[in-house]
Amino acid sequence: MDAMLFVCVDGGGTKTEALLADTCGHVLGRGLAGGSNALSVGVEQARQACLAAIRGALGETGLDAVCRLELFIPGFSSCLPLEAGLPCELHGDSPNAYFGALGQPDGIVLLAGTGSFAVSFDAQGRETTVGGWGPWLGDEGSGYDVGRRAVTHTLRRYDAGRPPTALGRAVLAHYGVEEASRLVHAVYHGGCDRRLMAALCPTVGDLARSGDRDALGVLRQAAESLAKLADVLQKRRRLRGAPVALTGGMSRLGDALLRPLAMALDRRGMRLQAPMYNPAVGGVLYTCGRLTGVMPNAQTAQRYYETYLNIARGQHTP
Repeated sequence: MDAMLFVCVDGGGTKTEALLADTCGHVLGRGLAGGSNALSVGVEQARQACLAAIRGALGETGLDAVCRLELFIPGFSSCLPLEAGLPCELHGDSPNAYFGALGQPDGIVLLAGTGSFAVSFDAQGRETTVGGWGPWLGDEGSGYDVGRRAVTHTLRRYDAGRPPTALGRAVLAHYGVEEASRLVHAVYHGGCDRRLMAALCPTVGDLARSGDRDALGVLRQAAESLAKLADVLQKRRRLRGAPVALTGGMSRLGDALLRPLAMALDRRGMRLQAPMYNPAVGGVLYTCGRLTGVMPNAQTAQRYYETYLNIARGQHTP
């Protein structure tokens, strides 16, 4: 089969990265631009950032040589149709996040930021997800969940007539109140803003890294919740012993979360591993699999990544 050329675009609120690649394992061009999540930057700015990144990736390559344009950009549906001159398909951010983390099918990726869910892909590129039901029905082990647990910890101390701990004082400061008795009003008066509650998560992480027992306890609970999501998915797909990777904002909490998560996964017959690549390369791996009918093996995935690094470092791909 002759090699096919395609372009993948990974976008978010602050950065857009487009890659030109072929189906033989080579990244051939790369373009960068500002944010392309229309919910963050607006429709027209998102559209222009996406087009600029595509032009950068194409370089001197003509549009007639490219068979597909695949977009992995949350919040981009309002920007379509995209006047790019190519057949175009918009995906969510789970396919590229999954293959960016594991590089191969039949594993599990936990995507945990403000929300959370677990995802797996099989060798034919079919997706299975668990969770992702939002703050009222799910999001276990997410940044929102960590913030909620920190707030709950503070309120339970108040109910017991005990003074706030370091974690409680951080919660009160976050919501701009001096006493726990005013915390409920601050939370509900603000409409239970999930992003505001999730913004507590880095503070919990800082306290945990300093050895704070209460913060460490909150992260252990979050780790257990994430492991349960992965466990449901491994049983559903019969993936005993599957590798598991954590991506998203929760992964930035470091060992305070990763250590209990690894232990919780190990008890369930799974093993935690660090993400291998990035979402931009993940989009290329997923698209290659869709075009060829078979998801790339480990050797092809590594070749894509090595040629990507060459491009990113300003070197020429052989």
